[in-house]
Amino acid sequence: MSGTAKAGLTAALNEAISRSQDALALFRAMVTQVGFIISMATERLMRGGNQSGKSTICAVEVASAALGEPITGPDGKKLPFKYPTNRPLMIWVIGLGEDHIGDTLYRLLFQPGAFDVIRDLRTGKMRAWNPSDPGDKARESEKEPAPALIPERYAPDSAFAWKDKKAKVFTRWTHPGTGTVIRAFTAKGDVKQGDPVDLVWVDEDIVDPNDIDEYRARLSKRKGRIIWSSWPRIANPALLSMKTRADEQRDREKPDCQEWCLKFTANPFMDDDEKRKRLAEWGPEVSRARDQGEFVLDTVLMYPEWNIERHCTPPAAALDWDEVDKALAANRFIPPRDWTRRLFLDPGHGTTAVFFTATTPPELGNYVVLYDLLYLHQCTPEECARQVRPRAAGYRFYSFTIDYRYGRQHHPGNARPGGDPKTVREIYAEAFKAMGLQSETTGNSFQWSSDDVAAGLTAFRSWLIPRTNGRPRFRVVKHQCGPFINEIQLYRKHLTKDNAEDRPATGQDDHAMDTARYAAMDGCEYVAVRDDGLSGIDPGPHYRAFQAYSNEFAPPQPANQSCSFGPGRAA
Repeated sequence: MSGTAKAGLTAALNEAISRSQDALALFRAMVTQVGFIISMATERLMRGGNQSGKSTICAVEVASAALGEPITGPDGKKLPFKYPTNRPLMIWVIGLGEDHIGDTLYRLLFQPGAFDVIRDLRTGKMRAWNPSDPGDKARESEKEPAPALIPERYAPDSAFAWKDKKAKVFTRWTHPGTGTVIRAFTAKGDVKQGDPVDLVWVDEDIVDPNDIDEYRARLSKRKGRIIWSSWPRIANPALLSMKTRADEQRDREKPDCQEWCLKFTANPFMDDDEKRKRLAEWGPEVSRARDQGEFVLDTVLMYPEWNIERHCTPPAAALDWDEVDKALAANRFIPPRDWTRRLFLDPGHGTTAVFFTATTPPELGNYVVLYDLLYLHQCTPEECARQVRPRAAGYRFYSFTIDYRYGRQHHPGNARPGGDPKTVREIYAEAFKAMGLQSETTGNSFQWSSDDVAAGLTAFRSWLIPRTNGRPRFRVVKHQCGPFINEIQLYRKHLTKDNAEDRPATGQDDHAMDTARYAAMDGCEYVAVRDDGLSGIDPGPHYRAFQAYSNEFAPPQPANQSCSFGPGRAA
């Protein structure tokens, strides 16, 4: 063998030996972590209590992707590797601040000690320490920190760009061999735009929940992924939203979003006596978050009484259907003509919400049903009226209500004959009139909503409380009102350093929640609406002629049956 060949063989053997002692080669995923590692979902949330191992497993995945090395499962077999190996990768890691980048992200990726190792008594080689094994547990004093997840030979000083080298605050690491890059960003700064990214790791919190949308936008070109390791932070709507999406996709064969939860007390690497001490200090309520990793939302959500099974119609179990559910189902979930219809409008520059409610007659219990909802973006009053018209065709409405605060504002682009700018309410009233929309009590215009937010919150809560029969006064036609359901599940109180105040938090989607308050303050009591065969809009001469013919020759129909012609929904 030539000298060159021998040198090459020696280098290869040394590389193999080095790789066998790398942290990724020594690491063994726990059973509870395997699902997270092999998941192909675009977004994965690794939620957990304190010291549960959530950040460690995400750091292991980042190192695995950066080095092109698969992770080993608890049985010693390699788990499927899902990142490209034919080109350099772009990876982002997001820390709350610069100290988070230096103290946590750099430490987990580039310093020893992400997990512990011990020398195997049979082979004499180092391997991951397993405290679940009584033999390893007895040798706890012999364990030592594992090597860095990204080995030192791949992390020379020249591989880094530093913001603060002494504090280990790096902005960029480049793999000396493959060119794969890890960029570190703080969650307090502007999000870097433009780069296609293979993997984004968000650790713990972000300052602006909207940043998560920018992270998502970076993934499409490379079919990238987001992983988020976090304690259950109830004040972060982006985190709550990701959890909700994961819940909704739980039964999908190939979900886009998945969630895992690790418990502090289930972490075998934590001392049992220390677990006992922490649980005793925290108590049952605090332990729900710090141990179990649960979102403790009872005191933070504005409407903890909301329950999608209880408040949506129809209930999943046929045995739970009452006469209201049956009447709606018989009419394709469009309320019968003799129910009292009302419309509530929350106009806005960005989003306009329109609530359609119907109150049942007293013999059915005087329930209020949200049976339809418009959730319009960048919509003019004229377009809003056009969207409302087909939903109003063939039915009479008792009243129209508009947001008091926004409805009083003047719009400089629309002036009255005298030159004064019109109010938003006047502009919407003109648009409704042009579409022939009118109600019994307000005509083409609108009555004002109540401006008492606190009273509105209390009034709507009373609608959500179950009556003696187990059904609340308020219920929602689920398939028609998705934006309402999305909002109410995450609608939060304003959080201060010390407590949760009984007022809405700013910066959250609340357009449907505002209209819900307007409806609750209105009361939505049942009022018999006259039925002369015409709806609150002019259906046109052909419909009127047909109605006259029907009244003369057709047999009388029960009050809860009808037929509508022309634009709109048949009932």
